[in-house]
Amino acid sequence: MLLCHKHPVSARLHFLVPQRAGVVLPLPLPSLAVFAEGPCDSPLQVHPASALRHVQEELGIGPALELVSEFQVSLEVPGMRLPVYLAALPGHDLCPAPVGTHWIELPKSIGMPWLDRELLRRAYEVLIG
Repeated sequence: MLLCHKHPVSARLHFLVPQRAGVVLPLPLPSLAVFAEGPCDSPLQVHPASALRHVQEELGIGPALELVSEFQVSLEVPGMRLPVYLAALPGHDLCPAPVGTHWIELPKSIGMPWLDRELLRRAYEVLIG
C-alpha cells in the first residue's frame, strides 16, 4: 500500500515511505515485481479494507485513512498478481511519521529504484493530474 497526504488547499503532496527502502508499506515489494499489463483475469477480487486497517493499526496512524479508488495498479511477481492500493491521510496537517518511516515529496524520490519512483509518479498523476 502507498500512503500519501494531499493538502486540501495547496495540493502539496507527501508520501509516507519506509526509512529502510522502498515506497510501499508494511512490507517491501518482492524483488522481481513488474507492472502488470491489462485487466486482472481472476474471478476472485480482494477488497482493500482489511489491508488498509492492518497498515493503519501496524503504523499507529490515528486519523482514518481513505482509499483513493482512482488509483488502480497491479504488479506481477512470480506466480501471482499483487494489487497496489493508495490510501490518503485526510485533513490539513500531516500526522507525525510513525517509527521507521518518513514523509517525502516526489522530488525526494530521485535515486530510488525505477519501480518505486514510477509508483509514486502514477499516484501523483491520479492525485494532481
